[in-house]
Amino acid sequence: MELFECFLREEFCMFGRINQVQMLVYKYRGGSNDDFKRDLGSIERNYFWSSSIDQLNDPWETIIKSEKFIKQSKSISWLLGKNLDQKLHNVHEALENFLSLNKRIGIYSLSKNYLDELLWAHYANSHKGFCIEYDLDTLIQTFKTEKVFSFPVIYNKLPPEISIADINNRKNNLIHKLSGFKSKRWEYEEEHRIITDYSGKQCYNYQALKSIYFGLRMPEAHKLEMFSTLYGRDIKFYQIEHLTKSYKFKAVRVLNPFGENVDYLKIIPASITHSKNISFEITEQNFYKINSKGVISIMLESIIHKPEIEWLANKIYDEIFHTAEKVFIFYYFKEQKDKGIAWATSHFSDGKCEISINDFIL
Repeated sequence: MELFECFLREEFCMFGRINQVQMLVYKYRGGSNDDFKRDLGSIERNYFWSSSIDQLNDPWETIIKSEKFIKQSKSISWLLGKNLDQKLHNVHEALENFLSLNKRIGIYSLSKNYLDELLWAHYANSHKGFCIEYDLDTLIQTFKTEKVFSFPVIYNKLPPEISIADINNRKNNLIHKLSGFKSKRWEYEEEHRIITDYSGKQCYNYQALKSIYFGLRMPEAHKLEMFSTLYGRDIKFYQIEHLTKSYKFKAVRVLNPFGENVDYLKIIPASITHSKNISFEITEQNFYKINSKGVISIMLESIIHKPEIEWLANKIYDEIFHTAEKVFIFYYFKEQKDKGIAWATSHFSDGKCEISINDFIL
């Protein structure tokens, strides 16, 4: 029994050990004023919302059949030895506990298609919204310290059925069957899912977001606000347009009217230094959900003063680790002799920032 329970725990823990095939995936966003403000804010602060099962629009999510497993487990009951009834009860209870993960996990639903007319109609408020393009591999790598799983949805006429064979392999069949199957009526969505071990805000590496596609009817004011807010990021923008005499669409590249420079999370601007732009590079960043801790290392072009450290620390905290209870930031500069010790640190705890500068390593 303990071995079975250990397997079930391991099955979920294996989320983070899946090799992802690099690909682009898409998230359609609504176009009402409230939705737009919410969605642009989430892009600006680099997070997405992982929905709980009851927030999804398909009432048959996570339907699974376990009768075959129960029947097979009884047929090999002789392997369990004495106290058969209690052991079978424990096995079935462990399975039910595993299946109840659907009350806790979060699902981020994406598509492999950014030009589907039904997806634009259903999920982008009839083209008044927009569509986000992510690099899936970069997105998944954000969660290297957490339990996440990613897979394409399989569309069937009947719900999936688990068996003893699912228990005996190490290919995450249970997790996939629990949250990766839907009715064939949904097949047009070409859905790809990211499964997190909890629902709610999920901060991600901003470099995962590659492009944004404007719907046919997206208000010009919303486009302009998006251009302005996301200026400086390495994001490409496209306008969805009709293909002449066709029901199909095409995407046409549009330039950001505020400029195409890429300096987001790369410079401390002259307006802060009161002198010149100072470049920096994020060399390492990790978020540890289990203790709600963010850790990041930054290589500076040159030494900066305490006000600049405070500005940069707050930007990092607000746009990378705002869901963390504690954030530890370590600063190095290119010319320092001892790279093994941080020249300065800024640590957040309970929203308060403490800055320390180690002058002795200059």
